[in-house]
Amino acid sequence: MARHDIFFLLALSFLSGIVCAGLGLPLLFSLIPAAIVFAVLSAANTNYALALIAGSLLIAGSLYYFQDDYRYHQALARVPASGAVQGTIMGDVKRESDYQSFYLTTQWGTLAVAAPPSPAYSYGDSLIVAGRILPPSPNYFSRHVVGALRDPSIRVLSSGNGNRALAFLFGVKNTVRASFDRLLSPLQSAALFGIMFGVTENFPKQFAQALSVSGLRFITAIDGLHMQIVLLILFGAFEYLLPKRWAYLLTFVFVGLFLAMTGFTVSGIRASLMAGIARLARETHRVYAPHSALALAALVLALINPKVLVFDVGFQLSFFAVIAIIYLVPVLRAAVHMSKAPGILGWRESLLITVSAQLAIAPIVIAQFQSFSLTSFLGSVVIVWTLPFILTFGFLLALSSLLFYPLALALHFVVAPLMDAVIFAVNLSARLALAFNPALPYGAVVLYYGALIALMYWFYWRQDGAEKQPKKAPAQPEHAPQDTGYTIIEIE
Repeated sequence: MARHDIFFLLALSFLSGIVCAGLGLPLLFSLIPAAIVFAVLSAANTNYALALIAGSLLIAGSLYYFQDDYRYHQALARVPASGAVQGTIMGDVKRESDYQSFYLTTQWGTLAVAAPPSPAYSYGDSLIVAGRILPPSPNYFSRHVVGALRDPSIRVLSSGNGNRALAFLFGVKNTVRASFDRLLSPLQSAALFGIMFGVTENFPKQFAQALSVSGLRFITAIDGLHMQIVLLILFGAFEYLLPKRWAYLLTFVFVGLFLAMTGFTVSGIRASLMAGIARLARETHRVYAPHSALALAALVLALINPKVLVFDVGFQLSFFAVIAIIYLVPVLRAAVHMSKAPGILGWRESLLITVSAQLAIAPIVIAQFQSFSLTSFLGSVVIVWTLPFILTFGFLLALSSLLFYPLALALHFVVAPLMDAVIFAVNLSARLALAFNPALPYGAVVLYYGALIALMYWFYWRQDGAEKQPKKAPAQPEHAPQDTGYTIIEIE
């Protein structure tokens, strides 16, 4: 077994233990799936010691989740039901038309605060907030939030108490937003800023509703395509100016800064890790195993906070979509006998990617958002094709608006039509949407994903079997020459 496959097996065992514990399986009962893992691997002629380690790591994953959950519930118990608390805003403030929200770091832990839109608060503000402190909803578990306040009374004590580097990055982000507002129409500016930085706070309600109905909310997620383009732009620029080693170093530094500007979202961290590993493997001529890279990204996120595996919808959407793009696309291509050629403007690849991703995330979208559309892939094809151009010219527009504004004025004539195409695709998809949001019992979800996994397993098992079959010897002609005794070696 290759090293990357061993890593994948062990990481998957540890992550499976976390998931079992997160779904409520008692620690003692985690011995059952651990024993199943050991038995299956032993039956598959896997190394006995490796099978034992995999089973043990599943139990270790459960233990890791339970110790984290114990500390989290201890923190929850210390939070009073109401009162005044002092804290500092640690993160960018999200601003909507009718409210603003932020996370406040306090002596009890992190509190989620939703306040009226005015007065505006900023990163690094030290505040005293007073009001009723509500228990956090499960959506907050993945951030270890210990309480939530709605419309509390707020008094500002001081400003500028955060990290200076982060404050600078958030300032750059706000400057870019203001530049987009000057160069583009309000809707074009909001859509471009949302696609680039993964925020929806400036979207008009009508457009936000169209995004939800059309099933195209994914365009505001910082995914692998985003990070691949960011890496290509940065590495290309640095490699032109610097030696390759320094180009690598500065590329990953700037990727980290970009992630900080986006708020270190789960999908962004996952995408940057996978894109970075892929780029490093390509440049160093190493084998890139996407399943192992995906396992590494999940492992890093789970070690930071094991609750993301079960309670973070963004994590689930991101990882399920990536798995489908890696493994389901070849299955669908073979099922419909589609050529491997990308087609005009890459329409075949875009169609397969969008359909695969939609199939993978459909139950999650139905259960969490009730906004799945059977026709969402139509608009997705257009958007997936235009996203590389939007991101490339969008980042160039942002950079030129900071360094050389006349160039930004010229670039906006390229960006504006691209944004109009995206807005048109979203609105048209919303009008043509065929909503499909039935009630999904847990058993139906298990059966659905079980069927997808079985389909992919059958496809790759059949493909692997075909590759291992010995090739038939070519038929000899009617008057074949006599055997001369020499050995003929066929070189492929």
